[in-house]
Amino acid sequence: MAGRRKMPYDIFCDNATNFVGASNHLKELKQFLFKDETHKEIINFCSSDFINFHLIPPRAPHFGGLCKTAVKSGKGLLYSTLANARLTLEELSTVAVEIEAILNSRPLSPLSADPNDFEALTAGHFLVGYSLRALPERSLEDRNTSNLDRYDMITAIKQRFWRRWSADYGNEL
Repeated sequence: MAGRRKMPYDIFCDNATNFVGASNHLKELKQFLFKDETHKEIINFCSSDFINFHLIPPRAPHFGGLCKTAVKSGKGLLYSTLANARLTLEELSTVAVEIEAILNSRPLSPLSADPNDFEALTAGHFLVGYSLRALPERSLEDRNTSNLDRYDMITAIKQRFWRRWSADYGNEL
């Protein structure tokens, strides 16, 4: 995350209980993360960079609230959108960045009380200072993806994700 954005001010963690049901491949990592000295090192590192580290109670994922709901929704739609796609690493990275922009463009609240102002506060305002926007593109989501070139296929995937996500997000509002 710090490679794409700056260092965070706050980190919210689900107290590593999500590792409990993980496979044996994560066993070594889990043992490392549950050590008291590891927790102390993480907190010391974070406090030296003025990062606030927040742990929710163990075995209480409902404390994650809206963050968990948004992640669950995004993951489900991403999986269904990419289920049959065969992408290179660069193409997958491009799709991930495009979907990140879609999710960070969701309206959180109105920017003003003026009913004629249709501008909404988005996650993009917190990330870059203004709403994220993309150039308009022709609709490709209804075309057969096997007949599209690679760039058009990525655009079609993005448009399919947007259509599904906007319908789901609109229902949640």
